[in-house]
Amino acid sequence: MTLRNHRHMRSLGKLIGVGILFAGSMAPAAPASAQGLFGPGKFKIEQTDDRFSDAPTITFMGLNNRISKKSPAGGIYINGQGLYLEPLVMRNRADGKIARVGFFFHNETEIDTTYGSPNSIGVPQSIVFIIDGSKRVSASFVQGGSAFGDGIQYNSMSRSASSSLRETGLAYVSVEDMEAIAHAKSIAIKVEGSRRETTFDEKDIAKTFLTNLAAFYADKVA
Repeated sequence: MTLRNHRHMRSLGKLIGVGILFAGSMAPAAPASAQGLFGPGKFKIEQTDDRFSDAPTITFMGLNNRISKKSPAGGIYINGQGLYLEPLVMRNRADGKIARVGFFFHNETEIDTTYGSPNSIGVPQSIVFIIDGSKRVSASFVQGGSAFGDGIQYNSMSRSASSSLRETGLAYVSVEDMEAIAHAKSIAIKVEGSRRETTFDEKDIAKTFLTNLAAFYADKVA
């Protein structure tokens, strides 16, 4: 939900009918975010549950690292929805060496039969970072997808139905680029999806965003 009115769009049933739903399975099992009524939960670092996996790596991932309060449609979030970029590192089980680093992206939004899904970006395609106003780092998302929530809420007063919508993707970068991003003094980010792209200038970035990345890098990557 944002503090902006949005134009009428197609119904939820029609959107489902044209195949907007994709089952995007993620390589590391991503923990669910703890969004609250008034914003993201406290940033924390978790190890993904790999007790039943024979994968040669273990994964550590940040949680609740929202990029900005600004929404793709231009409003301001007053709850825990939004675009999140969770840092992750995959380490070899055998020797603990880094196998890969990157980010798990997820856009927590909703779709409504009255307003459509104005804050949806579609299936994530790519992300670009501008670090300290000059250095550019770009990456493509893999295993991108989108999925509706388990339930549909009906509003008898407005005669509308709504559901949560989650758009996800994985982006891998080099350790050197991860270090540069985590140690940035300022950063601008552009995320491109199959439906639209959205840009966050330095002034839009959440105050905790870079602090969280620096903490993750120091604890799990350096």
